[in-house]
Formats: sequence, structure tokens, C-alpha cells
Amino acid sequence: MSEDDTYTPMRIGARNPFVWAEHKLNEKIEWKNKDMKWEDKQEKLEAAFDGRPYSELFDPIYGSPLFVQTGDVRPCTTVSNPTWAINPAGSNYTKTSRAYNDLVQGDLPDCYFIAALSSIAFVAVTIPNPNLIPDKPNQPYTYTFYNSPTQAASVTVTNLLPLDANSNYHYSKSYTLGEIWPAMYEKAFAKWKGSVTDDKPDYSIICQGDPLLALMNLTGWKFTTFIPGPGADPATSTATRYSTQDFTTGTQIFDKIKNYACKPLGPVYRVAKFPMVAYTYPTAPPGITYSNATIVANHSYSVLGVHTLGADTYIVMRNPWGQKGAGYGSGDPVFPGALASGAWWNVVDLADVNDAIFALKTDVFRNYFKGFGWVSP
Repeated sequence: MSEDDTYTPMRIGARNPFVWAEHKLNEKIEWKNKDMKWEDKQEKLEAAFDGRPYSELFDPIYGSPLFVQTGDVRPCTTVSNPTWAINPAGSNYTKTSRAYNDLVQGDLPDCYFIAALSSIAFVAVTIPNPNLIPDKPNQPYTYTFYNSPTQAASVTVTNLLPLDANSNYHYSKSYTLGEIWPAMYEKAFAKWKGSVTDDKPDYSIICQGDPLLALMNLTGWKFTTFIPGPGADPATSTATRYSTQDFTTGTQIFDKIKNYACKPLGPVYRVAKFPMVAYTYPTAPPGITYSNATIVANHSYSVLGVHTLGADTYIVMRNPWGQKGAGYGSGDPVFPGALASGAWWNVVDLADVNDAIFALKTDVFRNYFKGFGWVSP
């Protein structure tokens, strides 16, 4: 998975506050309703988190419940005493439609896994496809994961999912009504990580993790880590995982992603040709503030490609929460260096808060993100 023998897996993960708020308030909230104002979104989130200010939700430094706190030895909070049953909100596997922008992370802080799965769907990498009939209850689904590019293992699960006392499902889902393929991948991953033999895996085992390892676990493709040192130049390196601080400017990061991990689809569009992710710092470094749902501390994002607008260069990403902010007005999300208008490839309008896709100026990306990388055959 890496040429760096000292590589230590990262522990990245922030819960989806939009999903968690619905369960905390016991209310179905139409976050994607275009008539829902940003003030209303913030009010709902603050109410769900016991009046905690919206701006303090997105960095563990404030003790936000969206994170498993550093040094916390307690297990990640999961559904207590779940009932394992078919999700009443959806039981259709939908094998033929794995849309990258359908994936929505749930209550678990496993953004690293959902961002990785969305990235894989975006580049249309062939991932294990259970050859099963969706309308047969309890028909087993088999998935293959990789401990290393040469070491694979398969696990089998049913479509019974952990529901709470009100028969609500808390974990990852699809925006397409009735689809359960994200939920099934998440369940299978939990079973594989926990090495359990029954059909009731412990989901706490997948709370926080490493998005690059998740990409490798899902594809069997490898990544290599750039190691700074005398003569080491990230601009010419063929490594596939980098710290943003390996580069002196955001433009160098743009060139690295554009030249090594993207393919052109037009004069300004470059889309990812390999599954790619980026991740933020565990807590805000000096001079940086994580204060809204666009850029969040200790969080993973899918990297979809790059974009050029005049002299400005951008990294295009997707937030696995399925939203990209509760807003600061009509230009939602207004974030330093965010491209909040216009189209990118098949994204009609980057100003739409409900597609979770946004473009960030490369210098801002360098400051707010800790690292990025991709896997390749």
C-alpha cells in the first residue's frame, strides 16, 4: 500500500451533522429544499446540539460531538441494541446505478470511507458487484476487500440493517429513493474490519480511519508516499500521497493533481482518472478557522478534479455529507477562496448547496487541507 515503512494510518472522521440532527430532533428535515433558508438550517443544527453555536460544531477544539475526541478511549457512539431488519426506507440494491453524488454519510464518523467510495464511483472503477437479485429478502451479498494489493478477502452480508427503536436507519445511504448499495458496502466493510463471522457487525470498528487506506481496501490499488528530504521534489515525484506542506504554493498542488491524476475533458475541465481524496487537519492550525460545514476539521473529501477560471486555479471536491454548508446568505457557501458560481464539467451550478460539490482556490486548499492522494493500478 505504501513504500514508506514508517507510514502510520490516519484517524480521520467527523459525523454528518445534517443526518444526526434529524435523529436527535426525531424529525425529517428537508435540507435540500431550496426554500429552506440558511438561517433555518443553522437553527436546526444548533437545536440538535443543545444550543452549541453553529460556528463551534466543526472543530474538535470546542468539544464538538461530531468528533471522537483525541485520546478518547470510549467506543464510538452507535445505535444501542439495534433491531436487524430490512430498512423500511429502502431495500433495492440497484446494481446498475452507483452514482458518486448519491452517497450520503450517516451518523458514524466514517467520512474517510464514504468519501473514498464516492471517489471510486466517480471514476467508474470496477468494484465488486454482487450478482444478486435485489428483490429477494436476506439474499447474501458478497464483497471483496484488500489488506494489501496482493491480499484479498471476501465477506458476505444480508440486507438486514441495524435500526433503532423507532425503526430508523442511522448510517450511510443513497439520495436515490430506496437504494441501499452504500449501506451494504458500509456494513460489509464493518464486518471485514471486525473479522466477525455473523451478520451483525460492530459499526464502532469503522469510526474514523484513513481515506487512502480505504481506497486501497476497496480497489486493491496501491498508493505511495512522498518522503521529503535532500533532492526530493514533489513537482517531479511519482508518489501518489502528499502533504500539502510539501508544496510551497497552491499552484504546485494544482499542477501535481492536473498532470498526474486527471484527464482533460475540455479547455478548463480536468476530471480525476484515479480515485482521489483530500483530508483536513485534526484541529485548526494557526491562522485557520474551521467554522462552517463547507471545510471541516478532521474530515475527508472526494477530489473530483481541477478547474481553471481566468488566472485562478481550483481543486474540485465533494463533501460526503451530501451538503456543503448551512450558509451565510445567498452566496452559500461563502468560504475564503470558494468558487460559488458557474459550472464545472457536469455540475451545472457550483453555487448549489445541495450537491455537496464545490471548488476551492488552490492556495486556500493548501492552507486548510493537510494532505491528499490517490490510488492507481
